[in-house]
Amino acid sequence: GVVFKGRRYDTGDRGDYLRAIVRLACEREDLGPDFRTWLQRYAAEELTDAGL
Repeated sequence: GVVFKGRRYDTGDRGDYLRAIVRLACEREDLGPDFRTWLQRYAAEELTDAGL
C-alpha cells in the first residue's frame, strides 16, 4: 500500500471531475486569477437568477 496525503477526486464521478477541474484551474498561476474572477461573477449571477 501507499500512504497518501492530499486531495483526492474520483474523476469517474461527474461532480468530482468538475470539482477537480475547477480546483486545478484556480490553482494555476497562468489561469487562476482570471478564472477565479470569472467564477465569482458566474456564481453570483447564478445565485441571483435562482433567487438565493
